[in-house]
Amino acid sequence: MARHPRQLAESGIYHVMMRGTNRDAIFLEDEDFQQFLKALVETKQASGCLVLAYCLMTNHVHLVLRTGTEPIGVVIKRLGVRYAGWFNRKYSHVGHVFQDRFRSRPVENDAYLVTLLPYIWNNPVAAGMTPRPEAYEWSSRRLLDHPTTLVDDAALRELLAIDPIELATAHVPTEDETVAKLDRPHHNLESAADLLRRMCGATCPEEFDDLGAVTQQRVVRELRTRSLSYALIGRLIGRSRHRVQRMHVAADGHRG
Repeated sequence: MARHPRQLAESGIYHVMMRGTNRDAIFLEDEDFQQFLKALVETKQASGCLVLAYCLMTNHVHLVLRTGTEPIGVVIKRLGVRYAGWFNRKYSHVGHVFQDRFRSRPVENDAYLVTLLPYIWNNPVAAGMTPRPEAYEWSSRRLLDHPTTLVDDAALRELLAIDPIELATAHVPTEDETVAKLDRPHHNLESAADLLRRMCGATCPEEFDDLGAVTQQRVVRELRTRSLSYALIGRLIGRSRHRVQRMHVAADGHRG
């Protein structure tokens, strides 16, 4: 099926969403979130775009960007290539990290922008990751009182008729709330067991025990990249959650 042409914004402002391939996790550790923000800063410097807002979830990212001389497709390609290359090296991952085609919507009026920002900032709350938007570490919401070089606070305030702090406490819209569900676990025990079997042939903890230690650690790392929780992996392979976490950490020592 032919792709529809990407809709361009006369304002240059876009709501962009980048998803992990197959809804896989794109952030497994704090270092990963930090690296993405570093890549965003580098992309901003290279492309001349402005960052008005962001929120990094487990397997997708929301961005509100204002483009400069480079079109939005080039900007996001810069960002995706920078982060995906780092992610693949760190986790010895092969293949795409992000879905090939990112989603973008033009933001052409104030009404849409003031609806969009609270929705983005509230994503972690809707996903059950934090009780308050301002408490979530990987969102620009917590920076409203503390401007940084990453977020173009002055440009955001010029666009809004309301103070961003007041806007952040406004009613959260319900439009596209299904997006927040992307971060909820989508693997049950049956689908996780099938994934384990396809990765290493093991169908029970006893068969997993027969694998070498390095292979076991590699499998745990791969399961984590598929968004399986430590607790669910532990049920599959007969280990405690903390033991699985230690195996994941040990796997990093065998990358390459």
